[in-house]
Amino acid sequence: MLTRIEIDGFKTFQGFALDLQPFNVIAGANASGKSNLFDAIQFLARLAEADLRTAASSLRGEPHELFHRASNNVVADRISLAAEVLVEPTVRDPWGQVHELIQTRIRYEVTLERRMERGLERLYVVSEAARPISASKDDWAKPFRGGSERLISSRLRYKRRNDLLETKRENGDALFRIGQDGNAGRKRPAVAAEATVLSSITSAEFKHLFALREELRSWRFLQLDPAGLRNAVDQHAPERLEPSGWNLAAVLARIRVESSTVDDEQGLLTDLSADLAHLLPGISGIRIREDEAEHQWQVLIQTRAAGQYSSRVASDGTLRVLALLTALSDPRFGGLVCFEEPENGVHPGRIKPLIEYLRDVVAGDDGEDNPVDAPLLQLILTTHSPVVVGCLGRDEGFFFESVTSVDGSGRPGDVVTRARSVRREFQQTLDPDDVGHLVTHGEVERYLATVGPE
Repeated sequence: MLTRIEIDGFKTFQGFALDLQPFNVIAGANASGKSNLFDAIQFLARLAEADLRTAASSLRGEPHELFHRASNNVVADRISLAAEVLVEPTVRDPWGQVHELIQTRIRYEVTLERRMERGLERLYVVSEAARPISASKDDWAKPFRGGSERLISSRLRYKRRNDLLETKRENGDALFRIGQDGNAGRKRPAVAAEATVLSSITSAEFKHLFALREELRSWRFLQLDPAGLRNAVDQHAPERLEPSGWNLAAVLARIRVESSTVDDEQGLLTDLSADLAHLLPGISGIRIREDEAEHQWQVLIQTRAAGQYSSRVASDGTLRVLALLTALSDPRFGGLVCFEEPENGVHPGRIKPLIEYLRDVVAGDDGEDNPVDAPLLQLILTTHSPVVVGCLGRDEGFFFESVTSVDGSGRPGDVVTRARSVRREFQQTLDPDDVGHLVTHGEVERYLATVGPE
C-alpha cells in the first residue's frame, strides 16, 4: 500500500507531496497533473524491475520529457522520488518459500540524473535509500494502531532499526550499501548506475528489500480497452489482469476454479455476479464458457430480460465495471490499483452505488468474507465527474490544479501541479495555515453545481 508519495523535478511536479489512504479520488481539469501522478507512480513501479531507460521508455513521452521544464524553458537535470509504503508481513520468494518480516513500514527514495556524454543523454541513479519508518514517526498509521481498521493494524510491524539501503561516500567514491538482513550486507558502486539497486533484489536474501520490490512491482494501472475485453482468451493467458483487460475471461476462469466448492461450483463468481447485478440493474450474473476446440475462454453476460449473451456484444460500461470488480475481487492479487474515470460508460444514477461499492471493497470488514490475511487493496481514482466528488467522505479526495509558483522574492515562477484535500464539512473560509492545502466547502459546492439544471 502506498501511503505517501513525494515528487520533485518530474514533469509538472516540484516539491510535491501527497498522503494517501486506502481509497482516494483525484478531481481536476484537464492538464492539471492527474495523469502525471499516475506516470510518477508507474515510473517508481518500473524502476523496481527494469533499467532506467526501459523504465522511462514505458511512460508517455520521451525520457528527457519526464524532467521538469521551467518557465524559462530550462529542463531540470534531476528527478527525486520518494514513496512510503506498507508491505505485507510475509513475502513469498520465487521458489515458494514464505519469509516473515519484522518491519512493514518502509520509506524508499531514489534520485535520478541525466547527463550528456559525447552528445548522448544518459540516465543514472545518483542516490537510493530504503529506511524503516519508526512507530513514533508514523503519523499515517496512528489512527489504525487503535484498531479502527483491522486489516491494516494487523500488518503494522516496527522492529527494524537499521537502514535497508543507503548511499554513502567512501574514499571519495559513491557507494550503494545494502544493510544486513540476516545475512552479510553488500556494497555496490554508484558512479554510473543505470538501474536501481532495488531492481536487482530478486530473491529473499535481503527479505525486506525484496518485499519492498514486490510491493512496487504489484502496483497496477488499468487502462481498459473495451475491444480487448470482448475477446475470447487463450487458456494460457496471464493469470493477473493485464492493464488493457484483454485477458479478463482467463482471469475469471482461474478465479472460478480456485474458489469453487462442492456446494457452489462458481465460487467467487457467484459473489461477483451479485455485485455486478447490484451496480448494473438488468444484469443477473456472469458465466465463463469454455471452447474446448480452440482452448479459449469466453465471458457470458446473463440478464433478466434478454437472456444470455457473450461479451462480444456487451456495452463498454458493463465490461469496464466487470473488469474493475474482477481486479479488486481476485483473492490472489491485491495491492494498489490506479484507474482513470470510473464514471465512463456508467449511467449517472449508478455512479454513487459504484463509488460506495469501491470504497467498501477497499476498506474490507471484520467478517469471515474478509479474513485478516486477505490481500490489502488500495484504489486511486481520477475523475472529471461532480457526481463522484459528491460521494466523497472526509480526506478521501483531492483537487489537482495547475498553479504558478512564486519564488522567494515574490516573483512568479514555474507552472506546477498543486493538490488540495477535499473536506466535506461546511467551511466557507479557511484558516491561514490551511490556505493552499484544503478546498473550501464553497469550492466543492460550485464544482457540484456544474451538473445542476441549466
